[in-house]
Order: sequence, then C-alpha cells, then structure tokens
Amino acid sequence: MKRATFNPLRVLSLLSLMLLVSFSFYGCQDAHAEDNHDVESEEDHSGHDHAMEEVHSEEEHDDHDEDIDEHDDHESEESDDHEASEEEDGLVLSERNIEDAGIQFSIASSGSIDYHTQLLGEISMNSDQMFHIVPPVTGTVEEIRVQIGDRVEAGAVLAVLSSRDLADARGAYLSAGSSYSLAQTVHSNQQELFDADFVSEQDFLVSRQQYTEARIEYQTARQSLLNLGLSEYEINTTSSGSLLTRQELRSPIEGTVVALNLEPGEIVGDENSVLTVADLSSVWVDLAVLQTDVGSVRAGQTLTVSASESDIPEASTVLDYVSPVIDRSTRTASARAELSNPHGYWMPGLFITAHVATAESIYPVVINRDAVQSLEGEHVVFIQHEDSFETVPVELGQSNGTHVEIKHGLEQGDRYVSGGAFALKAEIVTSGLDSHAGHGH
Repeated sequence: MKRATFNPLRVLSLLSLMLLVSFSFYGCQDAHAEDNHDVESEEDHSGHDHAMEEVHSEEEHDDHDEDIDEHDDHESEESDDHEASEEEDGLVLSERNIEDAGIQFSIASSGSIDYHTQLLGEISMNSDQMFHIVPPVTGTVEEIRVQIGDRVEAGAVLAVLSSRDLADARGAYLSAGSSYSLAQTVHSNQQELFDADFVSEQDFLVSRQQYTEARIEYQTARQSLLNLGLSEYEINTTSSGSLLTRQELRSPIEGTVVALNLEPGEIVGDENSVLTVADLSSVWVDLAVLQTDVGSVRAGQTLTVSASESDIPEASTVLDYVSPVIDRSTRTASARAELSNPHGYWMPGLFITAHVATAESIYPVVINRDAVQSLEGEHVVFIQHEDSFETVPVELGQSNGTHVEIKHGLEQGDRYVSGGAFALKAEIVTSGLDSHAGHGH
C-alpha cells in the first residue's frame, strides 16, 4: 500500500474553496433575511392600511344602509299613509278635475218610470201641406224655372206654357170687355134721353137688356181667366199680342219643389200634375203597430222619434191616429203622428224608430240611468263625502232608457253623482284603486 504525502498547495486551495463557499452561503442568508424583513414590513403596512380601509368602508356602508333604511321606512310610511287615505277617504279629485270630468249632482227622489213600446216606421210628407200643380189648359212647355229641392215663395213662377186655349179665353175676355163697355155707354145715353122724353120706353128697355147681357158675358169671361190660374193683375193687364198665349204656373204656397214632371217643348194637359210643392216644416210619422201591441197603443200617447245611425236629435210628438183595422197582408195596424220639422232634418223616406209611452209607474227612489256604474260585477253609485268620492252599492229595480228604480242603497234626499259617473269609474280602474275603497254605507 502506497502512503499519501502532504501537499501544502492542495491544502491551501481546499481552505480557500471552503471560505468562498461559506461566504456565499452566509451572504445569501443575510440577503434573504433582509428581503424577508422588507416584504414582511410592506405586508404589515399594507395589511394595516387595507384593514383600516375595510373598517372605514364598512362604517360608511353601514351608515349608507341606515340612510337607505330610514328613507325606505319614510317612503313606506308615506306610501302606507297614502294608501290608507285612498282606502279610507275614496277618490280625491281637484276642483279642476271635477269640472273637466263634467261631474254633476242630483238629489235622489221619487219619480215615474215610463214603459215604452217600440214601433218601426217612415217619415212621409204631410199631405195637408202638399200641393200638386196641374196646368189649367193644354199647352207647350216654354220655360222651367225650378228644380227639385228648390225653395220657392208663394206666388213664384215655376214654369211657363204657351197655350192656344188660353189665347182663346183671353180673346173672349177682351171681346166681352169691349162689348160691355159699349153697352154701358149706350145704356147711359138712353137713360138720359128717356128721362128727357126723347126716346120711347121700349128703346130704353132694349138698351138696358143689352147692357145687362154684356155685363154677364164680361164677368163670365173674367171668371174663366181666374179659373185658368191668372191673377187679378194678369187679367187687368191683358191686351192683344203674343202674351195672350202665355200661361204661368205659380206656387200656391211657400215650400219646396218635391216633384217635377215636365220637359221643355213637351205638351202638357190638364189631366196630370206637372209640379208638386210641399211645406216640409211639418211631416208625418207613419208607423206600423203589431197586432200584439194594438191594445196598448192609442191616440194621444207621447211618441219619441229617432233615426238610427244618424246624428239627428230625437224629437217628441203625440200620436194622432191609430187605425181600427188590421192589414191582412202585414198583420199590422197603421198609426200616424205629425212631427214639427223646422230645420228639415226629418226627410220624407227616412226610416225611423219610435217609442210610445204605454204605461207609467211611480217609485220611491228613481235616479238617472247613467249614474249607475258596474265595478267588479257590482252596481254602484258615486256620492261625495267631504273631499272624496265614494261608491255606494245599490240594488236596481224597474228601469227604462233614462231612469232606474233604486230598491236599496240610496234614500230620498241623498245627493249622488248624476253626470260624469263613468269618468269616476275610469279613474278608479286606471289608478288601480280597490273598487271597494271608500265604500259608503
């Protein structure tokens, strides 16, 4: 075995390497410790600040939550108070809203309810105020001055004819007038001569007879012209010439031309009407009464007339006539009433519906039909209590188109909303209020 020898250089190298390793090891430890110290310091500081911030944030959040809770509580209290007010006091409206809604009040009282029978009918012209114009002579139409629908005055010229018959009648009138004038002069002279004893009595009587006959002939010719439709002025201004054939057809009344049956150049005679003028300020209401209603419909009953699907206002009149005979084909009886028509709304030919008041009963409490509204299947009427509107449940009885009997819910003397009730109902529905809010009892 070879024995190892001592080498100083090698020992020195090993010692140097050991020192270097030791130095590196402890230096890294110190640096690591310092780094850890710095990190821990920063973490401690950062943690402290973050904790402080969290504490502060939580305090602010708590304060904010408290504010929100207080605000919510306040709003909740206000909402509860508001809802309670609506439930307890009903619907509150300002004076302007009340006026805009057209709310009106009435007092519940006793009243009558009429029962009506419905009849169907038609507007026709009043025959008592309708005039058919028939030419008094045969002639040729020279001029037409009106059309159907024209308003005319009494005496207005509607058409002009040229008539040979009229010319003959005017000629006879002129001849009779001339003979009458001559006979009158002769008789006057004979009267003077007879009084002076210059002529005999026989000659005087002959002149008087001729005078009388001439006067009769003249009056007859004049009456013939009057019968032909000539006026006094036209007769007095009659003279020879082309005007002898002129025949004017004039309106006998103030009214409306409703029929026109002639053309220019047409020959018309005295058999048929060529013009019709009617006074439409009043018309007839012709009705058909079913045999089941004949027993209850009588002359003298009040009649309300309306035209469906039109804006013509309703009109009232009295039934004048009910036929005592049932028509075999229609199984109805005819009835008639005269209706005032100053504005011309009720045109002949217009179909109408009429309601006849056939019975009447008196009830303790009767109110306007429009005052009753339906809320959630319940009939209610609105009343005003202090500053709010409340609903009152009512039990209905007999009714017609305008009024209704109240059996329970209102008493005589109660003040209720008679106009604008629908607007109050709409306000309750749209605002989401309970329909029983503010129920009056």
